[in-house]
Amino acid sequence: MSIFKVLPAWALWFGLISIVMLAAAFYLVLGRGVEASITRQLLKREQTIARAEVGNIVLFFQRFGNSVAVLAQLSSIERRDASTVADMDIFVEQRRDSGLVGGVVLTDRDGVVQFNSNVLGTRDLGKSLADRDFFIWAKDKAKKGEYFINKPVISRLGGSEDQPVVLVASPVYQNGVFAGVVAASVKLAPLAEQFFGFMKVSDLTKAYLVDGRGDLLYSNSVPDGIGLNISELFSGEQTFSDRIKTALSASEEGQFQTKTHLAAYSPISLGAQTWLLIISSPAQEVVDLATPFYVRQAAMLILTSFTILLFGVVATKEV
Repeated sequence: MSIFKVLPAWALWFGLISIVMLAAAFYLVLGRGVEASITRQLLKREQTIARAEVGNIVLFFQRFGNSVAVLAQLSSIERRDASTVADMDIFVEQRRDSGLVGGVVLTDRDGVVQFNSNVLGTRDLGKSLADRDFFIWAKDKAKKGEYFINKPVISRLGGSEDQPVVLVASPVYQNGVFAGVVAASVKLAPLAEQFFGFMKVSDLTKAYLVDGRGDLLYSNSVPDGIGLNISELFSGEQTFSDRIKTALSASEEGQFQTKTHLAAYSPISLGAQTWLLIISSPAQEVVDLATPFYVRQAAMLILTSFTILLFGVVATKEV
């Protein structure tokens, strides 16, 4: 016997309306709650990863800066003889396997390179580094034992020539008089890849490292975009670009959500400069993660609906 013959029209309409209301209740109470929960969890995981990697890279530069400062205070550096080259070679060899260090140089009081040790074994000498920020700092403001982390620049010599590097420098003194600078280069691309290349909440997670002006220093998704400003890089995603600009002026970590992105960011304070690390996942990922729940929800709704209809049929027959 057909269910349409057993149940009167009002009962069928009542059942249909009940099913629709039940479906709406499931979505509003459970479905939207699940999406909000997944969004919070993704943002929290991104924030935790960003915070951890920022801590790691700050610790790396602290240790590396202290090593450069120790090298700058060696008596061999002050003497400037054969032992100077030997100690600089040891400094490079101890860090060769990391693939992060390009080399180390020693300048005279005018900023001209007098000694050079690098991973290629070349001895490029005579080039001037007097216009670099680290040399200006060392000549005018630095004290013995201090170190300076220079903003990323293109290397002019040695094992990192023509590559973007971060130079870490410390002043050298002879009898209390400024005599030059020891400067070691950290290659930016392998450094960023080592610390940020494998940071993933999922396979779709993207990492961006930008400097204080918003210029891209590293990205695991757009390597050809290095040097572009975020205004150019995200020209088609104005909201995302604007939120990053706001984050650049903040001194604390944070997170935000747009129609297309879930992102967390954390500032990296390196001496006088600040970088910003952004980790982003597509907002669509929330939908993908919530889909299995919606499938189960639909199955429960169908089962509940058939149960209600079956009960109605049985009740009607009994009456």
